[in-house]
Amino acid sequence: MSGSEIMFLLVAGLVVLGPERLPGVIRRGGKIYGDLRRAASGYEKEFRQTFSEPINELKSTADQMRHGFGVVDPEPSPPMRPEKTVYPKPDFSTPKVDAPAPNTDDE
Repeated sequence: MSGSEIMFLLVAGLVVLGPERLPGVIRRGGKIYGDLRRAASGYEKEFRQTFSEPINELKSTADQMRHGFGVVDPEPSPPMRPEKTVYPKPDFSTPKVDAPAPNTDDE
């Protein structure tokens, strides 16, 4: 929030709440804000501690896989390079159709 927004909120609070109640409301709001920040910080710290080991294992596995492949060709393969892809030429000749087998039912 910018300084002008804070000033506007203070003036609006002074008009709505009055000079007697405004300091207490500001104190209470600041306390709640501080409590929320501390709680969020605690949750973040707990989250990082809980997931740091699995994330480090994933990073290690990814590094091992990356180094296991050796030098990777930076040039994409032909399916990714349409100008180098060889497409089969279509055959538009008339297909041969075998004549149907004669019916041997003598009915």
